[in-house]
Amino acid sequence: MSQIQEVKEASDIVEIIGSRISLQRAGSYMRGLCPFHGEKSPSFFVDESLQRFKCFGCGESGDILTFLEKYDGMTFAEALEELANRAGITLQKFTKTTDDVHREKILEVLSLAKQYYHYLLTDHKVGTVAREYLKHRSITNESIKIFQMGYALTSWDGLINFLHKKKKYDLNLLLDAGLIIKGKTGRYYDRFRSRIIFPLNDHRGRTVGFSGRVIDGDEKDAKYINSPETVLYHKSKMLFGFSELYQEIRKSREVVVVEGEFDVISSTQAHMNSIVAIKGSALTANHAKLLKRTVDKVLLSLDTDDAGVQATKKAIIALKETNLELRAVIIPNGKDPDELIKSDPKKWRDAVKASIPAHEFLVKAALMQHDQSKPEGKRAIMKELSPLFAQIEHAVELEHYIKLLASELGVKPESVKEDVDNYKNKTAFGNSAKKREVKSQNSKVAKIDPREKLEKYILFLLFHSDKARILRKVESLADVSFQLIGANFVIKELANFSGLFDLKPFAAKLPEDIQEKLFDVYSDEVLLKGLDTLDIDKEWQTLVKKLKSIIVKDEVSIITKELGELDEKLEKTDEEVEKQNLLLKRIVKLRN
Repeated sequence: MSQIQEVKEASDIVEIIGSRISLQRAGSYMRGLCPFHGEKSPSFFVDESLQRFKCFGCGESGDILTFLEKYDGMTFAEALEELANRAGITLQKFTKTTDDVHREKILEVLSLAKQYYHYLLTDHKVGTVAREYLKHRSITNESIKIFQMGYALTSWDGLINFLHKKKKYDLNLLLDAGLIIKGKTGRYYDRFRSRIIFPLNDHRGRTVGFSGRVIDGDEKDAKYINSPETVLYHKSKMLFGFSELYQEIRKSREVVVVEGEFDVISSTQAHMNSIVAIKGSALTANHAKLLKRTVDKVLLSLDTDDAGVQATKKAIIALKETNLELRAVIIPNGKDPDELIKSDPKKWRDAVKASIPAHEFLVKAALMQHDQSKPEGKRAIMKELSPLFAQIEHAVELEHYIKLLASELGVKPESVKEDVDNYKNKTAFGNSAKKREVKSQNSKVAKIDPREKLEKYILFLLFHSDKARILRKVESLADVSFQLIGANFVIKELANFSGLFDLKPFAAKLPEDIQEKLFDVYSDEVLLKGLDTLDIDKEWQTLVKKLKSIIVKDEVSIITKELGELDEKLEKTDEEVEKQNLLLKRIVKLRN
C-alpha cells in the first residue's frame, strides 16, 4: 500500500469536512450546503464508505485530499502532510515538488520575520518609539501579543542583516517572500522601514505577508504599505484578524468588515470581537467564499459618501452567489471605527447593533445625494437604484424596497415597479441573443443512452443491496458486458472479492477514476430519493432480466445485419460460408 493510500485510509472524511461545514445525516450519507458554490438546498454529499464527496449542483467531487486542496487552498503536498500529521503517520516515500519546497521556505522566512519584528517592538530598546506611539493610540500589550504586532527599524537593511547575513537565507528567497526590494542599481533593501508592522495571516493562521504603518510625524511616505502579491499573499483573499478571531466569529455567526487594522484591534479592545479588515477598498468574491464557511451575516462599516455607496454595490455583487445577508453599519459624523471607539466605545457597539440592510443603506444614500422634491432628482434616484432593485430575486423583499422608495419619493409603488421592470426588460433584450445561443448549445448536448441509464440503476441497486447478497448477485452478471464506463472493471473486482462484502476496503483498492465513477453511481441524488420505499431484490431481478433482454436484442440486431450483408453476395468464399453458419447458430442460441 502506498503512503498516500495509507494516509487516506487513516483519515475520516466525514469528521474532517464536518469540522469545516455543517453536515446532516441523510440516510447512509452526510449532506450539507456546498462550500464551492451558492445554494439554498443542500446538494453536497459526503459518503463515509467510499470516503468521497460530491456536489450534485456544481459537480465538484473528490477525496479528502481534493477537498483540502479546494477548500483550504492547500497544495497536494500540504494536504497530505496535514492528514499524515493528524493520523500520526511519518511520511517517508513521498517526494515534494520544487514548488512545495519553495513555498515552505517562504513560509519559514515570513515566520522568522514576524518574530524579528515582534521582538524589536516588545523587547528591544529600538522599539521604544513604536511602543510610545501605540500607547498614545491606546493599544494594549495584550492586543500587541494577540496580533503579534511588530516594528521595523529605520535602517535600510535591518531585516536583511538578520535573515540573510545571520540566518543565511538567500536574497532571492526574501525577494520572493516580498520582504525586500531590489533597486535599479542592483542593491537590496528592506521593504518595511520605520513602521508599525501587522502580520497578515491566511485562514490557516500562517503568516503570508505584512502591512506596515508609518509612525505619526514621519508621513513623507505612504501611510500604509503592504506586501506585494506573491505565491502566498493575495490581497483579494486577505482578511486581517480572521484567523486570530476565528472562534469568536464562528460563535457569533456574523462579522463586521472594516478597512483598517487599527479598527479591528480597537474593536476587540471594546469587546466587539467578531470583526475583520479587508486589504483594499472592496469586499471581493474571494472574501465572500471564505466568510460563507463561518458566518450567515456580513456587516460593512461605511460612510454614506460615494465611496461607501460604491463599496456596498461591489459587496452586493461579491456576495450574490452566497446565502450571506449583507448589512451596513453607519458610522456617525463620518468617523472610522477606531476614532469612534476612542471617543465612545458604546457608540460603536450601538452602531453595529443598529445596522441596516444593504439595499436600505443604498436607498438612504441615493436620497441624500439627490433632491427627491424635483423631477430630475427622482429620475436620478431611479436611474441609480433600478439596477440594484433588478438584482433582488425575492418578490417579497423587492416589494418592500419598492414601497419604501415610493414613500420617500411621494409616488405610487406601481410607478417605481414600472421603472424597475423597464430596466429588467431592457437588460433582458440586450441578453436575449446570448440566451438563445446558450439554449441552442444546451439542445445539442447528447442525451444519456437508455441502456447506460439502466446499467447505472442496476449497479446502484447492487451496491445498496444487503451485504450478504451482493456477491451472489454479481454471479448473475457473469455473462453481462456493460457499456457504462468502468462497470466491467468493478464487476470483475467484485467477482474476485472474498469474504463478507464491505464497501470501504473494496473501494479503497480501486483506481482513482473508478472510485469516482462508483461514487457517481452509488450516490445518485435522484435514485436515492426512492430508495427507502423500494424492494431492492425484486427491482434488481426485474431490471437484470430487462438488461439481458436488451443485450440479446442488440446482438441479434447486429448479427441479422451481418447475415443480410452475406446473403446479398451471389458467391461466397469458404470462410464466408463458415461465418454465416456460425452466425446462424449464434442467433438461434440467443433467441432460445
